Amino acid sequence: MRPMRRKHAPLTIVLVVLVGWTAVSPAHSQVSRQDKACADTTDAEAAIQACTQLYENRGLGKRNRAIALGNRGAAYKSLGRYPEALADFEQASELDSDNPQYYGQRGDVHIRTGELDAAIEDFTTALSHSSRFAWGYQGRGRAYFAKGDGAKAVADFNEALRLKPGDFILLTQRGRASNLAKLYDQAVSDLSKAMKHAKFETLLPKERADLIAQRSFAYVKQRRLSEARTDVDDALKLAPKSAFAIGVGGLIDEEDGNRDNARSAFNRALAIEPDLQLAKAGLDRLGGGGQVDDADKDREPVAQSDPPKPSRESSARRKDDDEPRDDPEMCAKYVPEIGRTVKIKCD
Repeated sequence: MRPMRRKHAPLTIVLVVLVGWTAVSPAHSQVSRQDKACADTTDAEAAIQACTQLYENRGLGKRNRAIALGNRGAAYKSLGRYPEALADFEQASELDSDNPQYYGQRGDVHIRTGELDAAIEDFTTALSHSSRFAWGYQGRGRAYFAKGDGAKAVADFNEALRLKPGDFILLTQRGRASNLAKLYDQAVSDLSKAMKHAKFETLLPKERADLIAQRSFAYVKQRRLSEARTDVDDALKLAPKSAFAIGVGGLIDEEDGNRDNARSAFNRALAIEPDLQLAKAGLDRLGGGGQVDDADKDREPVAQSDPPKPSRESSARRKDDDEPRDDPEMCAKYVPEIGRTVKIKCD
């Protein structure tokens, strides 16, 4: 039997466990069908059933049974069944403790459930097993960003981009984190590169508008008000009801000394998104209500603006990468070492 490489062996479950069996073996065919259903189906419930059958097949060995658990956990995660997903990732990590994927998947669940410290711990554990695990840096950066720690988020996105230069999603994430960390030159650079990337056009209009408004915010902080205004106008053409873009427009008016216009913009933004801290802080400064404490003022630039994700149509067209998707709302959830993925349809 051909020995397996310790990490990321590009073999399917079928080839790993059935080398030397005849192609017509009924057992071979059954495992092959289960493998395909576990890893390639768009039906989460069917994936769970197939992955369970593979996991219960002791003949597959620990590492392949761990892969089956990882895929089943990914299916549970896509259905919002987080306790079951966590249990599967925990058990998978016990079967194959050196594989960083399972810790990364568990960290992603913790981000979804708001347990950010636990997420940071999981991604740190993943990185202790592989310092070249880009998703580990990316996931931990997302958790730091959600906690409001822009500096640590930028540091992790730097490492992820070192491993995946020019990655579109990473550029958008570091751009946002740079705004949070008040590194506005870096924010403008990253967001400008992202907006020139081919994948920018695959985003929904509101998602493109949000990125443009993020760059506009950085321009405001650089006192480049003309460029900031152009970006806000472009963003609002794409998404007229983008609360974040309207709020950034209020910042521009405030910087220009148009207090009445700024107050009106902040109120319009809050009518769309009542918790938008950028607008609340603006009204507080202008004496128009919307009280917010100093800590919230420091966090206002990006906390209210959700990360972009490719549209459903473009997600279906795109070829799978070698690692799990970086955005918590992406459809493709898990790519184990055998090179497969559970591909769950977005709602």
